[in-house]
Amino acid sequence: MNDPTLSLEEEGFKSFDFLLAADEVGRGAAAGPAYVGVCRLDSLPPSFPEGVKDSKLLTPKKRKKLKSAIEGWASGWAVGACSNEEIDKIGISLGLGLALERALLSMKEVSGRGLLILDGPFDYLSYARSSLHLPQRPKVEVRCLVKGDRKSALCASASILAKLDRDELMENLSKLDEYKGYKWKKNKGYPTQEHIAAIKRLGPSPLHRKTWKLKGLGDLAPEKGRPLF
Repeated sequence: MNDPTLSLEEEGFKSFDFLLAADEVGRGAAAGPAYVGVCRLDSLPPSFPEGVKDSKLLTPKKRKKLKSAIEGWASGWAVGACSNEEIDKIGISLGLGLALERALLSMKEVSGRGLLILDGPFDYLSYARSSLHLPQRPKVEVRCLVKGDRKSALCASASILAKLDRDELMENLSKLDEYKGYKWKKNKGYPTQEHIAAIKRLGPSPLHRKTWKLKGLGDLAPEKGRPLF
């Protein structure tokens, strides 16, 4: 099923006062930050913007067209980031939780009982809140949902905003002389064969995740190798 609905949101509002949904982008990248997008609904809308679905199933042009519609439809939204240096230091799971917490803290605080639909099988928000002693605002019940961006319209909306922001960043970085050789406009920092060949030729940049192992390349920082795949 590739087309999300509001069925999960409708069910959620039976028990909760507001709903949040979050999705990440950049988890598997070899360079650049990871982003987490989050969208909030304070009441159940009758519909959602036409064309909203998992961001990976949309063309860049369609994602850009949906941006203003999603921002006008959601009661609140934000995108948080964790840098490649932070990912090297604390790992990707804690990094994603930190990025999500930053997004939540940047949003207007709402009262009541909240539910967060988190795309994927692992609750990285609660993990990071506990491990990093984060502010935990707002306090929400987290429910993980595998392929949530293909089931929940709110989650799909969050995925689109996160991907738009990160893709734009990587495209802008690729214009700078020191990063042109890595072709980030095309690969967005993910370890394609062309990207790995560029790292072999040029060496890792300050924006590469140096504690990760890359297929066909090995460790960028051998003393702190962490599998990428």
